[in-house]
Amino acid sequence: MKSSVFLQGLAAVCIAATTSAGSAQTAIQLFGPVNVRPSTQGTGSGSQAKTFNSTTLNLSCPSPVHATISSSPDGNGNVLVDNFVSLSVGGKSAVNICRNGVNEDWGQQDCFTKSYESQAQNGGLNGQDPDGFVSTGGVAPIDISNHLWPGMMQTQISLVDTGGYLASSSLYLVTNCTNEGISGPGLITGNPIPSSSPTNPQLAQNYPFNSTTNQQIQFTYDLSQAQAAGKLTIPNGSTPSTANLPLSPATFPSFLTGTSFATANCLVHTGEVLNNAPACELYTLACQIGTNPSQSGALCPVSQVRNEIFQEVFDGPSFTLPDIAGTDGLTFHQGVGLLEAKEEWAGGSCVFDPASSIANLLCPQNVLTSFSGPGAYRSGGSGQSPNSTFITVAPVPEDLTTVSVVGQQPGYWINSHNATVNFVSTPPALASSNNFVASPIQSLTYGISSASSVPPVGSPVPGDTTLPNTACPAPGSSNPPPASVFMPSAQDISVSADGNYLVHYFAQDCAGTEELQFTQTAGSWSTSFYTFPINVDTIAPVVSGPTLSPAPSTNGGVANSYLVGQQVTATYRCTDERSGIVKCGTSTFSPSTLDTGNLTSPVDTSKAGPGTFTVNAVDAAGNKSSASVNYQVVSLPPVNLSILKIAPLLVKQKTQLAYGITALNLGKQAASSVTITDPLPAGVTFVSAQASQPGPGTASCAFANNTVTCTAPSMTLLTPIVVKIVVSVQAAPGTKIKNTATVSSANPEGQGITQSTAVTLVY
Repeated sequence: MKSSVFLQGLAAVCIAATTSAGSAQTAIQLFGPVNVRPSTQGTGSGSQAKTFNSTTLNLSCPSPVHATISSSPDGNGNVLVDNFVSLSVGGKSAVNICRNGVNEDWGQQDCFTKSYESQAQNGGLNGQDPDGFVSTGGVAPIDISNHLWPGMMQTQISLVDTGGYLASSSLYLVTNCTNEGISGPGLITGNPIPSSSPTNPQLAQNYPFNSTTNQQIQFTYDLSQAQAAGKLTIPNGSTPSTANLPLSPATFPSFLTGTSFATANCLVHTGEVLNNAPACELYTLACQIGTNPSQSGALCPVSQVRNEIFQEVFDGPSFTLPDIAGTDGLTFHQGVGLLEAKEEWAGGSCVFDPASSIANLLCPQNVLTSFSGPGAYRSGGSGQSPNSTFITVAPVPEDLTTVSVVGQQPGYWINSHNATVNFVSTPPALASSNNFVASPIQSLTYGISSASSVPPVGSPVPGDTTLPNTACPAPGSSNPPPASVFMPSAQDISVSADGNYLVHYFAQDCAGTEELQFTQTAGSWSTSFYTFPINVDTIAPVVSGPTLSPAPSTNGGVANSYLVGQQVTATYRCTDERSGIVKCGTSTFSPSTLDTGNLTSPVDTSKAGPGTFTVNAVDAAGNKSSASVNYQVVSLPPVNLSILKIAPLLVKQKTQLAYGITALNLGKQAASSVTITDPLPAGVTFVSAQASQPGPGTASCAFANNTVTCTAPSMTLLTPIVVKIVVSVQAAPGTKIKNTATVSSANPEGQGITQSTAVTLVY
């Protein structure tokens, strides 16, 4: 497998300095240190000299020009290079600018002193960082001001080895010139990696080609993760180096014709200049073993799994990753890619080195697993070994995976700790003028985590499951199988407790492209997994109540009962601790409702007999509960009620008038809940009302809404109700006042006379 690549900004090394003339200067980092080690076999003087570090700067200089090469950004650090620093300006012949060092037999001076030479020849400095002994072994800072001139010019600085040992301290160009960008090709040699007990700096090496602010260009090769996992094999003394080369964005699409990257282009790097315009970047990472001159990606350390890390950091123009419509009616997401191809790849046919551990993979591979930026962009990917060209591209179409969970309710809820999940991954089907060909889906990887702790992308997630698809086509196959939909078998996923979870997943095709989510917020990019919610709630909702109102009473000798047709209301509420109530009784709610508050519903008293009022509750996860209350409905026997209302025939205006009302039960059965109702007529105002009943009767009267209402729990033939109502008369003389009283009960009515009217004339 392959490793992550990151694109993000690193702070440029810009340190203000001041020359004797007082002009402001900055420090442009040229190279990091190259530790002391024996020269590559065959290295010598003249045509056998070997360049091990090289960069070309596009400088814009004022007048007068100030420029010094130093091992420190303040311009005061001695320079140590074994052997020469070669300078070429404006296309002129290169010259060695080392001074005050050891003289070679052919008359040139090295950038080191006798102190360094004697120790290096004795092997006492082998493997050491020259930055630690530049003060004694290096030469004074090198003033190159007289080699430059006001205006624009290309300045190439190279470090040259002529045999024996090679080494270099850190090098900075401290100058009042402005760096307008680099122009490849360039080369940076790293440090050897021992096969046993390598240090972190040896395992993770940076190759900064341009560290100027807003022009960042850096490649990183990081083996620390692979070493920590115990998966790495390191040929002893393996020395990585990285070369860079500018690419034209206009011609680059021809590199990708007929591949799954055919719709992509390379991403422009502001700090790389080609034909006076920003260009894309191609890196070539290769290794040599010891002093053997052979170099290739196949010689680099190899991991058993995809955990060697490749990273790029660069500044560049903003860009977008729009979704792209497929020819099959689907819309596919797009991302960024870090392509790994064979060495010296210039497009077209691409097969990895047969000697490498990735010879059986399609070429090119997209090793990217994370992306962020700007400031600058950071692109990261992972692989098994370099092989050996890397290019950052976008947009890259991705597979499209859909997820469904068996039995899942709205709001993504389930009521079990076990879920059955179905995945369907579809390769992009695109129309393209550059002959886009989708790569077959190699696998689908998924895992589940708490919604608050989804793992980051970039490294394999412990515990994740990878479902393999059919085998990928052989590299260089003339008739590869077409990409098709991948539908793995249903997957069983378990969680230990109720809560909110996310299934993270990605399909990966045979060209290495992972289905990742690229998000741009306020101009800043981030990469994450696509996720699908699974919310788990296994606890049933709680029903409080129901409570009946009014409370039941004794009717017809039946305790705790209601009468047929009596109005009764049930009050209740439903609560849920997680997913929320969706149904409580006859009411429905949105899933976020955790407490319905008090609800009411009518209780059925339409027929005699036992009854049960039940409240059913359902939460958003499908959990159910209920609560009930039992009651009795009584049907009373019929009665014959009669009423008589009497009043004086005449009444004087502005005097009081007394009405007499007698209610009788002429039947054999007692009447329950007897009510006498007397709405007062116009022209009179209420003064008083009282009721009486023989024996233990408890008749009483009340006045409200201009109506006198008198009640008694029961009435028999022997317990009639007598009512006296007194009113004050305001009606005009000659007015006839009519007053009607009505009697009723809870019992069905027989053949009685239930209304009586009295008429009084006002004089």
